[in-house]
Amino acid sequence: MKNELLRHTLSTIAYRFQKSVSSANEDFGNFRAAEDSRTAVEIINHIFDIINKTKVFIKDDRFDKSLPIQLDFKSEIDRFHNTLQELDFLLSETELEIDYSKKLIQGPLSDVLSHIGQIALMSGLDGNKIKGENFSSAKIITGNTSSNQN
Repeated sequence: MKNELLRHTLSTIAYRFQKSVSSANEDFGNFRAAEDSRTAVEIINHIFDIINKTKVFIKDDRFDKSLPIQLDFKSEIDRFHNTLQELDFLLSETELEIDYSKKLIQGPLSDVLSHIGQIALMSGLDGNKIKGENFSSAKIITGNTSSNQN
């Protein structure tokens, strides 16, 4: 399987992201932890942008400087998953060198995971504490980047 570790990382991102937003209501998109912090929907828009820029860079070897428009909470969630699926497909078709893969893990993919942690924390602050689990035993399937993680 091409880029198996990267693709599994994308599936892990999808799993953890879905856990962080699955019990949230529509109003959660406007939740912010502090007056000067990003809202949940702004963070999701940002992590979509990171994944999309990563996809464009791998595919076209260029950095996309454009900023995405912000959508409503549900639409941002859907767009994020769709873009993860597109990146996963690209990685399934394009073999990357190990040094390039390492840069993706230490850069954009780790950044996205950090932001998902922010969303999970914000969800708890908003009254939707995420149930703990042993993520090492989670049924994460390489190639599944959809919102359906069952």
